[in-house]
Amino acid sequence: MLLPLAWLLIYAWQLRDRPEIVAAFWSPATRVALWNGVGLGVSVAAACVLIALPLAWLTHATDLPGRRLFRTVLNLPLAVPSYVSGFVVIAALGPTGWLQQLLAPLGVERLPEVYGFSGAFMALLFTYPFALIPLQASLSRLNPAQWEAARSLGASPTRAFFGVVLPRLRGGIGAGALLVALYAISDFGAVSLLRYESLSYVIYVRYKSLFDKEEAIFLALLLALVAVVFIAAYRFIRGHSDGRGERSGVRRWPTIELGRWRWPAFAYCVACLLGGVVLPIATVAIWLVRGLSLGNPIGELGSEFWNTFTVGVIAAVVTVAIALIPALLSKFGGPRVSRVIHTATHVGYALPGIVVALSLVFFAIRYAGPFYQTAALLVFAYVVRFLPLAVSVLDDDLGSQNPRLYDAARSLGCTPAQAWIRVVIPSAAMALIAGWLVVFMSVIKELPTTLLLSPLDFGTLATRIWSLTEEAFFTAAAPPVLLLLLLA
Repeated sequence: MLLPLAWLLIYAWQLRDRPEIVAAFWSPATRVALWNGVGLGVSVAAACVLIALPLAWLTHATDLPGRRLFRTVLNLPLAVPSYVSGFVVIAALGPTGWLQQLLAPLGVERLPEVYGFSGAFMALLFTYPFALIPLQASLSRLNPAQWEAARSLGASPTRAFFGVVLPRLRGGIGAGALLVALYAISDFGAVSLLRYESLSYVIYVRYKSLFDKEEAIFLALLLALVAVVFIAAYRFIRGHSDGRGERSGVRRWPTIELGRWRWPAFAYCVACLLGGVVLPIATVAIWLVRGLSLGNPIGELGSEFWNTFTVGVIAAVVTVAIALIPALLSKFGGPRVSRVIHTATHVGYALPGIVVALSLVFFAIRYAGPFYQTAALLVFAYVVRFLPLAVSVLDDDLGSQNPRLYDAARSLGCTPAQAWIRVVIPSAAMALIAGWLVVFMSVIKELPTTLLLSPLDFGTLATRIWSLTEEAFFTAAAPPVLLLLLLA
């Protein structure tokens, strides 16, 4: 798990005597790309927190109509990759998108350009579930007694929320903002389609150029440092958050009446659902129908679908199998060893996908030539990127298991390995399935890692969608987009 980061540092050190490469690290273009990426990450994180905070509160403890359903379906935009949301922004809101065609009878001949920051910002708003899920978890652990005490002392619902609830959601807000910011600064799909020169896009352009390939190493190291800074900021916020009021989940929150705000709140939830789920599907369907009406063939997608499905299944199986090791160590191993292993497993997720892929490209070229552009190296990169997702799911499940099951198996003559195989792991079957699904979803959507490391003539739905949308072939891109969304 430490190989990509270690090789990135080693290779950057080896290039320190190349003045033209080092100069690119401090060039004005690099500073602009860095500012673009950080600005986009911070802006999207703030917007997603502002979207998710009322959603989490409304679906947790109020009399919102259909709140149980909303609690689940509002997370569905996680199935929309960034390059698909970028496609949606261009195809729906672009100068000649379907919104312009709906407004054409009113004399609207062309809408404003969506390329650049505004388009990338809108495309990445689909990541708001990354902020919503930690907030939902934080609210589920919050003690309602403090809310009730504030209300009994005469505080209005608004004052009780801002005075009692919101300060204790600082950890969840920080976690959600971190996830969104890391996703945004490392995103490649949306920023490349919308021509926004963030650091991740510049890295890809430099790598694909004839003369600037090694400059991409220094820029990748810079992007990794930005990710580390974001994580350090989150650790600081979490360390200074007020952890009081967390509970074990015994008593449910009272149902808070919204009164005259009940239906406006319902409309807000519906609007988020329409924008995050219905808009992508409707946009893809409109362009699909338009292409079919023009006589455009759907095209052969069998090989891309099979490649996507196969590599997703294999990578998810391998990742979950490896994730059992740190998860079991956290439960049964020594604290020092388990802490080191657990930290190492999470390094890959802190690194943007294009950084992991780029470091493995240069490593394979120098020291692992037989594995360069092979499925084995691609799967290895997926494991490095998404192992923390599986580890987190298994950690939660194994940590809540009754330790007496393991003790009983040991007392009946099982070795530790036999007890794990016969008792502990079967008891975590649902967590294994959940971890597999999380990794599978992430793999089939992953774009930069697949672009840089996939074998020759190994196309996936993600690479097919990106290549078509980059050339503005929206009618041709609609079928693979729809197929990927259905698979997700």
